[in-house]
Amino acid sequence: MPAVKVCGITRMEDALALASLEVWALGFIFVPGSPRFVHPETVREIVEHLQRKVLTVGVFQNSSLQEVRSIRDFCRLDLVQLHGDEDPAFCERLGGGVIKAFGVGERFSLEEVQEYISRVSYVLFDTLKGGKRGGTGEAFQWEVVAPFVSAASCPTIVAGGLTLENIPRLLRVLSPFALDVNSGFEIAPGKKDIQKVRELLLLLQGR
Repeated sequence: MPAVKVCGITRMEDALALASLEVWALGFIFVPGSPRFVHPETVREIVEHLQRKVLTVGVFQNSSLQEVRSIRDFCRLDLVQLHGDEDPAFCERLGGGVIKAFGVGERFSLEEVQEYISRVSYVLFDTLKGGKRGGTGEAFQWEVVAPFVSAASCPTIVAGGLTLENIPRLLRVLSPFALDVNSGFEIAPGKKDIQKVRELLLLLQGR
């Protein structure tokens, strides 16, 4: 079954509850202006309490190399997720543990993704709409990335408006390494619906 990454964590209680469910990874958003933005000091405290029970991911968009490295090291993150215009060289200079996100919209091309495969650990596909790369709460056309996912040239994570209702349909189209869930599994921005995540894990186990 695909692994589950829960993004947009802002609260200690949510992080601990999700770690106990044995999700694959938790995402912390360091993008100013995001409704789920969280300060590095908060994340460091959460990570210390998790005691390495789950992978931790810092989400950045067009931050400087120095800023990404600084926050990654300060918070003791396992992975960084890049949602901006970061080029392959930028990813490589981080020295591993990179998830590169690509927004899937009208002008999306898989050719761009090929340039990153040898420089990153994971590729993530999210919805691009209205200039926003992720955080739209809407799904993209999964068939567009099916050739890449089926080739399995790099572990693939799928995000973008995922819910308990549409994930079964997604899994009939794609077989990704992981699902990245966020707004569809919340009570309010940054406050996770733990019961929904539990239901998702049961759904995946039953496939």
